[in-house]
Amino acid sequence: MDKIDNLFEIVHAAYFGIIGVIIFVIGLIPAILAYPEFNFFSTPISNLGEPSSNDLWLYFDILWFITGIFMIFFIIGFTRYLQKKGLPVQDTWIVCVFGVLSAIGILGLSTFNAEDAYPMHFISELLFFFTGILYLFSYAYLEYKSSDFPLWQAVFNLIVALFFVLYLILLIINRVDETLAIEFKSLAEWLFLFSNLIWFIENGVYMLNR
Repeated sequence: MDKIDNLFEIVHAAYFGIIGVIIFVIGLIPAILAYPEFNFFSTPISNLGEPSSNDLWLYFDILWFITGIFMIFFIIGFTRYLQKKGLPVQDTWIVCVFGVLSAIGILGLSTFNAEDAYPMHFISELLFFFTGILYLFSYAYLEYKSSDFPLWQAVFNLIVALFFVLYLILLIINRVDETLAIEFKSLAEWLFLFSNLIWFIENGVYMLNR
């Protein structure tokens, strides 16, 4: 534990989240520009990283993977931050496990993008979303119960979690019938992505100022 704390004394935990988002955006924007006929209503995020889908697919996957690593460090640092704020140690470590598993899901999503790797991609997707929902709701509850956090901070977690839930509902509907909710599913995926990126930025900035 001392080694972890020493790391975050050298590099503030907040920077892992903020820089991780910046790295992802640096990979995302060029991949979007290089993707033929890109559309938020028809192009899932993972399509940008499919082999031969665009000239920058490998570049996007590599930066996506690096983002996942940064998020693991951020979640651990955020956990230590919450503990120093007086939140229960055992509860925060449990939520940390959810957060780390969700970040591992990012590593899987960025790795398994070829058509023959779809089963692993789908497993990674479920791991990312279900544990993501768990840690967002859990953070909302812990922060709501703590007098050190304003109510809006807990509510913010709930709003981001609802974007995750919306996408999962549309994902399940689309799995039952591939002709249903195609456009809404892709749009919901991008909405949850941007809300999740904002979550990391917002919490990173909050940590730096509190």
